Amino acid sequence: MSDLRLAPTNRYFVFGGTDDYVVLDSERVIGRILIQPQAPEGQPWFWTITAADKTPSVYNKGYAATREQAMADFKARWLS
Repeated sequence: MSDLRLAPTNRYFVFGGTDDYVVLDSERVIGRILIQPQAPEGQPWFWTITAADKTPSVYNKGYAATREQAMADFKARWLS
C-alpha cells in the first residue's frame, strides 16, 4: 500500500507558498494539494493527481473542505 505524504511545493519547484503542497509516494511527486482562491464556497482545498503514469481522468482532481479530506480523497483515487 502506498504511504503518501505532503511536502511544501517550494521544496521541489520554484513556486508555491503557504498552503501549497506536493503529494509524494516515497520520494516521487505524484500530485498537488493547495488552497485554490476560485474554489467552490466551503471547499477551498484543491487536489490533483499529476503522475504521468496514471491514466488521465476527470476524476483525478477535486475539491475538499479540509486539507485532510483532500488528502483522503486523493489517496482513494490514487489507490483505485
